[in-house]
Amino acid sequence: MVVAISDGIDRVTQHCFVVATVAFALVMLLGVFFRYALNNSLPWSDELALVIFAWAVFLSISSGYLHDRHVSMDILVKKLSPPWFLVATVLAEGLAGGYLMALVVSGVEALPLAGRAFTDVLRMPLTVPYLAIPVASVLMLIHWVRRNLSASRSRTMLVKLTIAVGYLWLVYLPFGQYVQLSGAARALLLIVALFGPMLIGVPVALCLGLMATLYVGVFGDVPFETGAMQIFFGINLLTFMAIPLLILSGKLMHASGMAKLLVDFAQVLVGRFRGGLGASNVVASFLFGDISGSAVSDTAAIGSLMIPQMKARGYRPDFCAALQGTAGTLGMMAPLAITVLLYSTAIGTSVSRLAAATIVPALLVGGSFMAVTLIHARRNNYPREYVPRETVLPRTLAAMPPLFALVLVIGGVLGGVFTPAEVGAVLLFYVLMLALFLYRVATPRALYDCVVEAGYISAMTLFLASTSAFLGFVLARDLVSFQIVDLVSQISMNKYVVIFMVSAIFIVLGMVLEPPAMIFGFLPSFVPLLNQAGVDLIHWGVLFCVNMGLGCIVPPVALNLFVSTRLAGVRYEQAVRATVPFIAIMVLDIVIMAVFPQIPLMLPHVVFGYPIK
Repeated sequence: MVVAISDGIDRVTQHCFVVATVAFALVMLLGVFFRYALNNSLPWSDELALVIFAWAVFLSISSGYLHDRHVSMDILVKKLSPPWFLVATVLAEGLAGGYLMALVVSGVEALPLAGRAFTDVLRMPLTVPYLAIPVASVLMLIHWVRRNLSASRSRTMLVKLTIAVGYLWLVYLPFGQYVQLSGAARALLLIVALFGPMLIGVPVALCLGLMATLYVGVFGDVPFETGAMQIFFGINLLTFMAIPLLILSGKLMHASGMAKLLVDFAQVLVGRFRGGLGASNVVASFLFGDISGSAVSDTAAIGSLMIPQMKARGYRPDFCAALQGTAGTLGMMAPLAITVLLYSTAIGTSVSRLAAATIVPALLVGGSFMAVTLIHARRNNYPREYVPRETVLPRTLAAMPPLFALVLVIGGVLGGVFTPAEVGAVLLFYVLMLALFLYRVATPRALYDCVVEAGYISAMTLFLASTSAFLGFVLARDLVSFQIVDLVSQISMNKYVVIFMVSAIFIVLGMVLEPPAMIFGFLPSFVPLLNQAGVDLIHWGVLFCVNMGLGCIVPPVALNLFVSTRLAGVRYEQAVRATVPFIAIMVLDIVIMAVFPQIPLMLPHVVFGYPIK
């Protein structure tokens, strides 16, 4: 019965978030058309799109929870003996259920607050977009019951329910009014609350919310509805609308065969070298990453094309996984990469200037990946790729339409023509027109599946961003990151010492946290220190993007490696060992760009007259 209800709800939810995604993209396109074609801006288009966007995101988050599409770290759990594995999974599910219950209560309690606020232009009650949070929370809780009832005995289910209700009771009580914790005891409790659930397989986004909600219970003086409100305002940002549009564009390019055309073009450029297939993987990832703006999308799309070919040509499977996971990080350094958008939003820097600053460093990092690949290929005697001369021109011409998408992205951002969300809408429209009328492969079912899959990836990213905003609130309130900053400032205020120490901190954080958690939870606290040390925030933004790319391939989270190991059919540990040379070269790239700021700031200086410090 519960399974049937959950499945029915999920089917409706999928339809709704697909319709909502199409609707807010159309509203954005309409706004672009009126603004640039008719020179008559629609004052309400962005506002309406943002309202629909909120529903699209939270509905996709709820469906993604049922289908296990949120990032989790289950490597350690799977290595446990069967009895301990059962204990860990029961505890993980109980804590996940407890946070979902807390989010439902927090969401309902915040409804009166949302009802007292209105949007600026349409004067729509903020309840309309905000209601997506309690609705999505209830849906996830239903899916939680379905997951655990169908997979557990009644006694095990009772234990999970007891853990969930116990967590809700502790934080809602709140127990901080009765038990005072301070100093090391409080810090230890919060650290265990953040990393403990993460290590036993609770989705990372839920772990961030678990810890932040526990903070509310520990202190006892934070209104319980704060959690839902922080999550809402953490995602209710115009810039974030570009994320699902960019990811959907990348999915459409892969489904329509445009990604393969980019791979063929990359082989024309570098295929003649020994190991040219691996080198062309890097080139294709660079081109596709600059279009999709997503490291995960880049890894999945290009990897599904390249890894089978590489394995068939004799490349070691562990190296295939390592190369693809590493090359996928170039998506972090794309002009409209999700990391660029999140960083610019959190710090308040210019998206256009930071986008310009990423281009030359991306070429440097991509070139270093190619160097490692070609050296490895020579040592292992991998083959050269024969590209018939008569196919060079046809392959190049065939790649021109998808390559023009790159021109749209870079030209739109660097030229200041479009906002990031508008670039996403324009890119999606262009890619869709190619799929429908040039390649004629976009069937209604294929388009629907692309929107669903892109919705899950967007949900994973944006749920992390929203719970990270809540985590950032509690960390800022407790001055945690400021204490870290104070420790760094006491060691040295030399510009380069600060850059390397802060980089090291974020690389370590990147081993266990996703970029949104670091950007909103920790990064703002470091800005005064960086300013005081004379570090340019655009320069640091580029280094931060590379750091985040490094975090995608450094265990234990290493999201890109999770994707590439599945595609290559190898064990995670094997891929990690093969990734060591790429990790080393990325560290060297960070050092070079830190010491020579002219490398990242060259293009912003030429295009915008931005000073090089």
